[in-house]
Amino acid sequence: MGTMERYSKVGMQELDQRLSKIVEAARKKPVSVYRYGAPWVWIVSQDDWQGALKEVSSYIPPGHSLVLLRPQIDDLLDEHRDLLHELNAEPGMVIPAQTVMHILLLQLLYSVPSEQQLFEQLNYNLLFRWFVGLGLNQKVWSFNTLGRDTATLLNNPRAVQLIQKIIGEVFCGALLQMPEFSLNFALLHTWLGKHAGASAASN
Repeated sequence: MGTMERYSKVGMQELDQRLSKIVEAARKKPVSVYRYGAPWVWIVSQDDWQGALKEVSSYIPPGHSLVLLRPQIDDLLDEHRDLLHELNAEPGMVIPAQTVMHILLLQLLYSVPSEQQLFEQLNYNLLFRWFVGLGLNQKVWSFNTLGRDTATLLNNPRAVQLIQKIIGEVFCGALLQMPEFSLNFALLHTWLGKHAGASAASN
């Protein structure tokens, strides 16, 4: 079966004009929405979405620390959904802000040394893919998109403070009992220091 037979695609203008029909069609097969000629979002049925998540999560040990701590992480992110909405509205933002938060947390928790290696891990590491919500066969965003969207979050002092809050409240107390993590405090301090310097300069 060819790729085009497994899903359909529409542009933003068509989405605006035919939203109800497109959503109805998405119950039968996923619809890829294009913006400026590039894939932007997918519309999928609840069953398809749950199936895709289960497909990856079936490979993840249920007792893994990241699995156990994820509800606390997502609760903290939900408390700051206004900030996430604000970040989603940034010009050119493609990846949902909550997903970018998850990506940056992975970079810190596993001391991934570079954006290139982070990008590679998202392509083949099933734990990373599960944590950021990627299905087994779902394509990772382009390296340029990943770099631009992570930079957007790291340029926002409130976003960086939220990352620090998650690390402080969810991980720090338990890190000694979690040998699978190797938290990169230096990288976190670099992210925080960028805004501390800007704040001092403005005073």
